[in-house]
Amino acid sequence: MTHISKKQRDLLRIRSQGVCELCGVAPATNWHHRKNRSQGGAHDLSNALHLCGSGTTGCHGVVTERPLHAFDNGWSVRSRFQPADVIVNYRRTQWVWLDDLGYVIPTGESA
Repeated sequence: MTHISKKQRDLLRIRSQGVCELCGVAPATNWHHRKNRSQGGAHDLSNALHLCGSGTTGCHGVVTERPLHAFDNGWSVRSRFQPADVIVNYRRTQWVWLDDLGYVIPTGESA
């Protein structure tokens, strides 16, 4: 299994500014793969969310425990899609695309 590079982790921290990219309130502590590694998801920034909690607590727990809700909000991505093509309900305020350079690109729609 490959690991997430320091550069990728640093870029994710810069993008999130250390704040959970789901709730927008709590400190972000974990890398969440929107498309599971087992389904071909890579360590790309478009496939990453910086979330609070672990796989069972905080927003990371919400994504894990409520998969249909996570798919509807782009926090998780089904195996047949590419994460860069799936919009995300970002910090529960706006719909955005996430790219592999670490940018958040607004769609112009409020969440």
